[in-house]
Amino acid sequence: MPKYWEERAIQREIESQIIADKYLARMDDSLRQAQQDVIRQIDAFYARYSTDNHITLAEARKYLTSKELKEFNEVDLKRFREMSLSGNPRYENLLKAISFRVRISRLEALNAKIEMTMLDLYGGSKGLQEYTYTGLAEVYKSSYQHFMYDFAMAGVPGTVDILTNETIKELLTYNWSGKEFSKRIWGHQDDSIASVRKALERSFASGHSISRVTKEIMEKTDVVYSRAEALVRTESNFFHGLAAQNSYVDSDLEKYEVLATLDMKTSNVCREQDGEIYNVKDYRPGINANPFHVRCRTTTIPWFDESEYMEQEKRQSKDGLIDSITYEKWIEQYE
Repeated sequence: MPKYWEERAIQREIESQIIADKYLARMDDSLRQAQQDVIRQIDAFYARYSTDNHITLAEARKYLTSKELKEFNEVDLKRFREMSLSGNPRYENLLKAISFRVRISRLEALNAKIEMTMLDLYGGSKGLQEYTYTGLAEVYKSSYQHFMYDFAMAGVPGTVDILTNETIKELLTYNWSGKEFSKRIWGHQDDSIASVRKALERSFASGHSISRVTKEIMEKTDVVYSRAEALVRTESNFFHGLAAQNSYVDSDLEKYEVLATLDMKTSNVCREQDGEIYNVKDYRPGINANPFHVRCRTTTIPWFDESEYMEQEKRQSKDGLIDSITYEKWIEQYE
């Protein structure tokens, strides 16, 4: 295994994870803000309706008074309408479901507020969907361009694909695991909303104090980040691998070699795949290319016959001789 390609591959995989880390940090910030919003809503609910810091399910299911309903319509529904202007159909569906209700229970009003907060967490301008999409787009673009740069510096001829927004958008719809990542995110959202609702009803039915309710809601919403983190790590590894695959195709390479990160965390499947050589045309993520499992760190490197290597000092690219230049200078011609 040529040391040059092994070192490049390890460096590029680290770079893709650094990008993922950046967006995961932003997602964590959004989650913490959403958690605080939900807790404030629950605090206000208890402050208004609790007796000795407890609320029964029967009390929670009482209908809003005419005054409370008016307040809900003028304050909360107004905010919902403003959020629905973003064009997200999920906002609009919630708004339609509750706007024309003549009678709304206290619990239904609370659930609606929490659901809108969760919808914004997932689908807002600083939501998990947006950060996941933007992060994966950056992972793919950075990985692909760095792979093509590495080939150019090694004298491997290739045609660099110009990555427009439309190209990236199409690439991000690649369905490698049975469901697009965007659909998995929305599935997580629905599960999270249902989980919070059930937790509230259980707490009211059991007469739990606000501190216990808050603790349970925090635990339920913490799951949001762990699921998002697993998805982003796995999808980052996939799009990093797809960028490698497309760089092989664009450089007319015929074979690639699997390179696993070998340490105490390495899975058995990745250990078994390490060093295996496959045809580029037979590329199948999860079968003969990464990711092989959730949070996979395995990557691939190009495979050459020894006779295919060119001189190290001066290398031939498709457009002529290229001296060793920085990535920043090289990429200017493709931006």
